[in-house]
Amino acid sequence: MNTLVRTAAAIAMLSCGSVASAQNLLSFAGGPESTRWALSGTVFNCRFEQEVPGYGKAVFTQRAGEDLRFQLEPDRPVMARTQARVSIAPPPWQPSTRSQPLGVAQVSDTSPNIILDSGRANQFLHALREGKMPTLSHEVYYDDDRYVQVQVSAVQFEPAYQDYLLCADQLLKVNLDQIGRTRVLFGSGEDAIDSRDAKALDRIIYYIKNDPRVTEVYLDGHADNLGRRYDNRQISRRRVESVERYFLQEGIAPELITTRFHGGRYPVGSNATAAGRAQNRRVTVRLVIDEDMPLPDNLVFRLPEDSHVLPSLSFPITTR
Repeated sequence: MNTLVRTAAAIAMLSCGSVASAQNLLSFAGGPESTRWALSGTVFNCRFEQEVPGYGKAVFTQRAGEDLRFQLEPDRPVMARTQARVSIAPPPWQPSTRSQPLGVAQVSDTSPNIILDSGRANQFLHALREGKMPTLSHEVYYDDDRYVQVQVSAVQFEPAYQDYLLCADQLLKVNLDQIGRTRVLFGSGEDAIDSRDAKALDRIIYYIKNDPRVTEVYLDGHADNLGRRYDNRQISRRRVESVERYFLQEGIAPELITTRFHGGRYPVGSNATAAGRAQNRRVTVRLVIDEDMPLPDNLVFRLPEDSHVLPSLSFPITTR
């Protein structure tokens, strides 16, 4: 019997009242008195977590410009490094209702040891609002006949969730990884910015204006190898100047910007094909941030005075 089948069988036997299975199962979940929700964040990310007594933390995280995800952070990893069973258990007051299976998730040997995609993370949130218990179950790594079950408690979830929404609402629209290195492409012989280019540049400008730790903006102009080398160098200069001019018009400080133009010296695609040459006619925008600069207070999420959650002490202040 494989690992997943053994784990599913053990949990199923437990739900049917098997004493033998109960003896072989380590179950971790907060109760009415021990469940605590914690929340911290910045404009770059939010962390919404529950301490699971005796096991570790169950955490919902959301980065700016991205959807929610769920992760399990054990104090001491005990799950086998294979695939754990993901499910939603019924509320305690509906013990006869069947659990909802949500597939499997790979267990790693680092923390977080389980990370769920946004789809299942949002299903977990929905289940908690209904009083149900998101559940992760698996065998332990040191004994094929013993199992661990971790459940997220729905106690006091709804008021805590409303506080989480306040944090999510103040997130930026994009994060640094999404726009920190962007290519603006040009047609053959062209150096003007079109509407699609402007939309991409507007996302970068928005980020620069909202992250005071951006210290440098590098603009590098490039060309394909068609035509004379001198002409290619000049058109790469005009392309980078077009982007620079757009940034300046939108209020980016000139001292942040460094421009360079390279002609056809640094291709990223094959100049033997039209598709490759299209990739080479570009301006690359690269942002540099000072990660050691303290984050200003106005970019840190503050819990309301009537908050139903505690501040998360494990929250990393980061722009990423």
